[in-house]
Amino acid sequence: MKSRILFFILAILVFGSILGIGFLFFKTDIHKLLIIEGIGILAIILFSILYHRLIKPYQIISSGMELLKEQDFSTRLRPIASSEANQVIEVFNKMMDQLKDERLQVREKNHFLDLLIQASPQGVVILDFDEKITEINSAGLRLLNIQNINEVKDKKLSESNINIGKQLADLKPNEDVVIRSSGITMYRCSRSSFIDRGFAHPFILIEELTHELLKTEKKSYENIIRMMAHEVNNSVGAVSSTLNVISDTLRQDENNELADVLPAVEASFDRCRHLGEFISNFAEVVKIPPPTLSKVSINELAKSVDALTRIECQRRSTQLTLDLTTEIDTAYVDSIQFEQVLVNIVKNAYEAIGTGGEIYITTNSQPLSITIINNGLAITDEVRQKLFTPFFTTKSQGQGIGLMFVREVLLNHNCKFDLSSKDGWTRFEILFNKR
Repeated sequence: MKSRILFFILAILVFGSILGIGFLFFKTDIHKLLIIEGIGILAIILFSILYHRLIKPYQIISSGMELLKEQDFSTRLRPIASSEANQVIEVFNKMMDQLKDERLQVREKNHFLDLLIQASPQGVVILDFDEKITEINSAGLRLLNIQNINEVKDKKLSESNINIGKQLADLKPNEDVVIRSSGITMYRCSRSSFIDRGFAHPFILIEELTHELLKTEKKSYENIIRMMAHEVNNSVGAVSSTLNVISDTLRQDENNELADVLPAVEASFDRCRHLGEFISNFAEVVKIPPPTLSKVSINELAKSVDALTRIECQRRSTQLTLDLTTEIDTAYVDSIQFEQVLVNIVKNAYEAIGTGGEIYITTNSQPLSITIINNGLAITDEVRQKLFTPFFTTKSQGQGIGLMFVREVLLNHNCKFDLSSKDGWTRFEILFNKR
């Protein structure tokens, strides 16, 4: 626009000058006037040619630049009388066609990738260049128990409330690891990146492995327990019978020189009996029957557990408090199995406290859940990762089957559960399956 204005200003100055000079000879020399007027006409013709060859093509190219700036790839430049300008216009139009096609392809690919990411059964967490969360697909929200993306968007993984956020933040590029959250949920997580605007754009893939790993794990320890039970019971049975015969023989003969061996024989017999009971406890975990589901009040379950454990809590000077919901509190569970689960959890709570301390049993309707909270010894992250592993225990006399039983019963009920320690309190939360 500025060039066009300058061009017309120049034309007006030239024509004005020619007309002014011609006016001087208007009455004195008609021949010079005609010559000057001829020069003026020639100047008009030259300016017109210059306008169509220089200014107008420049304006067309300038309009094309505006189209590029506005990313309008659908508009094309029309040819003009100038062949040189038309060559530029032709090249420009071809470039616009190519840009339009490439942009359309990019949009189609991006749309396809968006659909693919959203439909993927794997969780996808996309980060920006500052390691902040920009997007999480539907599977990722479900796997990480996030109700709304806005809860974590524009936050770093380590600063979010994601259960495994810190472990995800510690992933190195192209690293592929299995992460275990509190409870028993296990994830296979890998970190990679794609190029965006010339920079590596990081993202994390998350796949839940809980069902497959637990199935393999359960099959393995069931085989081990059955083999151990068979071998130990056969051996213990034979040894116990022999010790029983020896004990009866020694008792019948009071003058027997081996009478002082009788206490050792009886102690060995008791030891065999305890070993048999030890193996039987393991076998019972394998033999847990499928739950017989019925409509049960979780408030009544909490009251029943309170009645069964209150005396032991009082003996330990531990305060046991119920906080029960006043709304809908019914769930479909096996009341006998679930009662034993809650008793085991409360038992672990008052054993973690020792003496004194507090235990709260809380029921909620939204979501339907039971939470057992205590202020005993906190669970470290290292221990928490192993708590539901078969045969793992932190107790000197423990067998590692209490939480195994809890785990199996809750899995058979399709319940979600979480065990964590924070701010001096340890929480065991059980979320009931919606029916």
